[in-house]
Amino acid sequence: MADNPTDLSGDDREKRIAELKAKMQASAKKTKVQEAAPAAKTNVKAVAATAVEDKAAPAPAVVQPSSEVSVAPKSASNGAASNGAAAAMALAGAATVTAAPFFIEDSPEVKARKDRPRREFLTYARGGALGLLALQSGVGLFFFMMPRFKAGEFGGVFFIGPESSLPSTDAPPDPNTSGKFWLVNTVDEGPKALYMVCTHLGCLYKWEQANNRFECPCHGSKFTREGLYIEGPAPRSLDTFIVTVIEGGEVAVDTGKKELGAPSSESPARVIPA
Repeated sequence: MADNPTDLSGDDREKRIAELKAKMQASAKKTKVQEAAPAAKTNVKAVAATAVEDKAAPAPAVVQPSSEVSVAPKSASNGAASNGAAAAMALAGAATVTAAPFFIEDSPEVKARKDRPRREFLTYARGGALGLLALQSGVGLFFFMMPRFKAGEFGGVFFIGPESSLPSTDAPPDPNTSGKFWLVNTVDEGPKALYMVCTHLGCLYKWEQANNRFECPCHGSKFTREGLYIEGPAPRSLDTFIVTVIEGGEVAVDTGKKELGAPSSESPARVIPA
């Protein structure tokens, strides 16, 4: 049988064309199976599905070369060129047949497992930020509620000097404007630091030497030299700061620690109206 289908005529030419079609289809199928072999090793299910598709799918579209070959040229040289072109197109069509890519979606359990580290990191980061914020707020609140005053300023400690430098028990009160207290020395209680603010409405009372007592110019409350209530709208005697004698015999007044005066009804100096 002649190699060139154009040299044949009638039934022989059609038979030759059919043989060429069968050979090209077998070559394309063989190439497809060889390329799909690695995928069959990794995923048996995918290979099985591919095989089913191969059986159901029609033969590769390689009829174009045959249709071109069926047109008989006028010369033998043209027939040989057409035969070579048909073979090249068949090989190109076979080379383009590749295994179809596949993608397996992760199950919900696998997705949850992959997403867990990110959620844990965000949870820990948020908890750490909130803890740091709470710590900073707590430290700031502590220093706000428990302020530290330097010695010699109101709220801190004032050092008066040795006991020998205290005024006599009959001397008038000594004002200390920085510490906001009157320093008096008493016979029964020793040195006392009287807060300069009236216990009625917070006015600043004064020492009246002529009357030998403290008098408030706002509403007329009166107190003794020792700070005891005498008369007026004040509800209690004068408030005092704690006075201590530290090492070396030095007297210190802590203006950060205030003691409230006794109620006016309990004052021994209270004037009982007639």
